[in-house]
Amino acid sequence: MSDSRRTRSPDTDSVSLGHEARRHLGSLKPPIYETSTFVFETAEQGKRFFEVVYALDEAREDEELGYIYSRLDSPNLGPAEQRLAVWEQAEAALIFNSGMAAITSVLLTFLRPGDMVLYSSPAYGGTATLMTGLLTNYGVVTIPFRSDAGSDDLESLIGDGRLAMVYIETPANPTNDIFDIQMAASAADLHGARVVVDNTFLSPVWQKPLAHGADISLHSATKYLGGHSDLTAGAVAGGRDDMDALRHTRYEIGTTASPATGWLLARSLETLRLRVERQTENATRLADFLGRHDNVTMVNHLSLLDPDDHRHDIYKRQCLGPGAMISFEVVGDEPGAFRFLNALELVHLTVSLGGTESLASHPWTMSHSRMPVETKLALGITPGLIRFSVGIEDVADLIADLDHALSLL
Repeated sequence: MSDSRRTRSPDTDSVSLGHEARRHLGSLKPPIYETSTFVFETAEQGKRFFEVVYALDEAREDEELGYIYSRLDSPNLGPAEQRLAVWEQAEAALIFNSGMAAITSVLLTFLRPGDMVLYSSPAYGGTATLMTGLLTNYGVVTIPFRSDAGSDDLESLIGDGRLAMVYIETPANPTNDIFDIQMAASAADLHGARVVVDNTFLSPVWQKPLAHGADISLHSATKYLGGHSDLTAGAVAGGRDDMDALRHTRYEIGTTASPATGWLLARSLETLRLRVERQTENATRLADFLGRHDNVTMVNHLSLLDPDDHRHDIYKRQCLGPGAMISFEVVGDEPGAFRFLNALELVHLTVSLGGTESLASHPWTMSHSRMPVETKLALGITPGLIRFSVGIEDVADLIADLDHALSLL
């Protein structure tokens, strides 16, 4: 990437980076290359492509390589990957066919039996299950830590273990707990370990983990990066060497995103800031409304952090904005939560997040239903907790919908 390109805003590069109209019959937007395989002009060319793709040889300077098979790569992934790399201030990025495919690919690439992973808790239910299930079955030691843990606490957890990774989801799903990336990076550096940050909730608009010491930033691109509830994808950004290793894992286990998914994601990144800023503006006003409602017992949105809260300093240092995810607790425990959710008319009851439409879910019985009751309660995931992903609708309409549903409790 040229120096002049690095000076451009990601808002600019999101619109056109990775696509040259002259190479696609003048098409202003990238065509969708919906094909399973690509034709070689000669047998020698096919040999050369495989040599580089399978790391039998390195690409020569200025060598242009084509495509082999869409399970490996396709022309539609490049624009989305280049645009995300700019957003994350990373050397490179990769797109996967789901958020869990991205997470699993990272873990399989950089962990070996006997390694230790410290992971932030709470975390998305799928991630937590992976940590306590598949990884432990493969002989990886996984240990959770809370948001109030300091460097001494992490060292105590590590003990004589072979720390290979600190995995952080910040803000955490579903509670919005915030974790200190710099502190985790300092602890990881002492052991030669990688720091991986799930940046799904804030997106690179409001948080850039690599700038705070993380080695890898990843996303469920289904959420804010995609932003329209019409694709399923994962994304990973980081240093070129790590991304090259991940690319070969993607080749081997088939977690590459489809051409159509790559095309949709590149389209969505063009409007990332516009969507996220509007959603965040709405969420900030809704959090204020919820915080003053008699039938709401707790609201967790980063705009409401008290200066005396230890998380406030982390937020001011680490984040560029509070995001559009709110967790709040209604009166009446699970029955109250169900009455509230069933009464919503504008807000959709569903388990995803980050779309243009507002979405609400019940973590206790949905995303975190497999977690033991005592663990959920200890993490602040209660029967009355609502996870709310704020969309781009008129905020007055959203307030009216929430107010009506809350009035029935």
